[in-house]
Amino acid sequence: MRTNNLLGIHMSCAHDKIEAALDRWQESHWYLHQIEGNYHDADALRYSMNAFIRSLREIPDMINMALQNHDGFPAWHKPIRKELELVDPLFSKIIQHRRHIVHKSMLKPESKAFVASIRGYTIKMQFGFYVDPFEDSDLAIKRFIERSEKEPILMQALAPDEVQVLALIREWHIEGFDEEIIESFRNAWIRVTTYLSDILEFLGGERFPEGLPPCFRDSRDFRYKNYHGLQKEAQANA
Repeated sequence: MRTNNLLGIHMSCAHDKIEAALDRWQESHWYLHQIEGNYHDADALRYSMNAFIRSLREIPDMINMALQNHDGFPAWHKPIRKELELVDPLFSKIIQHRRHIVHKSMLKPESKAFVASIRGYTIKMQFGFYVDPFEDSDLAIKRFIERSEKEPILMQALAPDEVQVLALIREWHIEGFDEEIIESFRNAWIRVTTYLSDILEFLGGERFPEGLPPCFRDSRDFRYKNYHGLQKEAQANA
């Protein structure tokens, strides 16, 4: 038995039989973190989403290829795979994107971005300042600061202190998904992990732990981009 360094999972003989699929699953885990890290860069976000979708949707095919000659597996696997790809509402939408291309037009309709004053995760005040979802966050904040210098009442409303900060908050949605994308894609990854656990259990191995690994943080850590100290800087220039 060996340990996978990325997820800290003990690998057994059952894992060896589907090693390529598990490698792709680990790859999708890495791309999921790229989605988080690129949340405020629209193009990099789309590229990461496409890579995540591609890696995740290939897993059932890789499982099928690896175990097609395993005694009893094809008949057992058929309804399990059907449930994942056709019945599960989240993964079925991922399968629909067969060419794994997320275009800008698929992101924009329900997506939003806005400037706010926050304390921790609590939004204390949201400003009536339009930000296009595809505008760079740093440029949007720069525009806000420039406007606040001309309209000091905007910055005064922030009531800055040691814990209340200016932030650019984003919420990305993709066509066909109700939830925000980090939550949607995390749930898809969990669903595929459960599917892989079913496979391992069939092969006599142990299931993966339920839920997300501890490396995943609150999604607001990525959706909220904080700009510490900008309030005082803007007030000094006002």
